[in-house]
Amino acid sequence: MNESATQVLNAFCVDLEEWFHVCGVETAYQDPRTWDTAPAFVEKDTEVLLDLLDDAGVAATFLTLGWLGRKYPRLIRRIVRQGHEIGCHGCYHRLIFEQSPAQFRREVSAARKILQDASGQAVTCFRAPGFSMKRECFWAYPILVEEGIQIDVSIVPAARDHGGIKGFGREPFCMVTESGELTVFPLSVMRLAGRDVPFSGGGYLRLFPLSLIRYGFRQNHRRGLPVMTYIHPRELNPALPRLDLPYRKSFKYYVGLRKCERKLRRLLAAYRFGTVSDAVRDYNGRLRKQYLNGDTHELTAAALPEPHVARVAR
Repeated sequence: MNESATQVLNAFCVDLEEWFHVCGVETAYQDPRTWDTAPAFVEKDTEVLLDLLDDAGVAATFLTLGWLGRKYPRLIRRIVRQGHEIGCHGCYHRLIFEQSPAQFRREVSAARKILQDASGQAVTCFRAPGFSMKRECFWAYPILVEEGIQIDVSIVPAARDHGGIKGFGREPFCMVTESGELTVFPLSVMRLAGRDVPFSGGGYLRLFPLSLIRYGFRQNHRRGLPVMTYIHPRELNPALPRLDLPYRKSFKYYVGLRKCERKLRRLLAAYRFGTVSDAVRDYNGRLRKQYLNGDTHELTAAALPEPHVARVAR
């Protein structure tokens, strides 16, 4: 059944990276200097995804590695020609908490320049590799503002292996930092068996039955919240080479690949989707402000006195 007529506009994201970009474990391609020696699949897999989105009439946000934008500028230009938005996913798929503020700034700055040159777009949306925006990494937000980012989609408001903030709010909001404002759009979660659980992208999308995913959409839509769905191009290619991963990581990485494309087509037909920027604009009238304390990384509804605002390392 097509339910799109009465729904809010949801966001569709693509984490545009290669099949070997895995966070939190050692692999044969851990070092970026080895990446050019790996079999390349991202162009072919992205072509499949672009055709799927075109069939559904959906514009998406492609959160792209700077390394990939430098290697495949023609792919970036094709994505833009088909009406999609380019966002930033860092340069070398590094977790935020493994970087210093200075390293993080260099990554974001370099990646944005590469992607803007390739796309001809202003790149204003950011996602941390591995959703690694933990509370102790909130020092990154003033840097993102200073580097031209207007929307962050890095927070998972639930427990997660190398990221996630348990108990964090679900609603998109305006974060006020010492350097200015940006919109924070958390990944969608549903309440299930007393826990907040992601459901709408990656391994969750492949693992959960469609009925449970629809339950998550309904739960969020009843609260007037857009759902953020995301996918990696590799998830539409069950014939990819297999990495030697620990069992738990391997299960999450490869479960449900053969059914993923069919399941995704059904979701795209059932719900309204647009880019992250479009979904934020659709929701924008209800954004509340929260003020970031640079010393404690806490958020408050009240503006902080100037002495409590700490400067971020340059």
